[in-house]
Amino acid sequence: MNERERIAYYLSEAERFAEAAMAEFERWEEEKIDVIIRDAAEKGWNMVLQATKALLLGKGFPEERIKTHRDRRLALDSLKNEGPKVRSLGLRDRFGAREHHLHERCLYDGEYIPKRVEEDILIVKSILRML
Repeated sequence: MNERERIAYYLSEAERFAEAAMAEFERWEEEKIDVIIRDAAEKGWNMVLQATKALLLGKGFPEERIKTHRDRRLALDSLKNEGPKVRSLGLRDRFGAREHHLHERCLYDGEYIPKRVEEDILIVKSILRML
């Protein structure tokens, strides 16, 4: 796969995870089973990862430099040097917030506020549309 195809692939994956996250959240609204909302949060987090990979590849980062969460945080942090417009997007902060709330607190710790999980998923979906 060339770079353009990889970017398209990751964006497509992000969209799929967005749909899956919302479907799981809607399922949770009906069943109120803890594991379901935690699955929704993890799918939301994976949406972030896929979209971030697409963004960073598009910005010229080689895939081998953005393999870990730490790599992606550092790469996002370096984007602020591209100027005030990019800096104002707060990409690293947004990445970190979703990592903390969706991945760490909800999935791992089982600590969540349902409305906030839904909001986090919708926030990521709106960022995805910007890409």
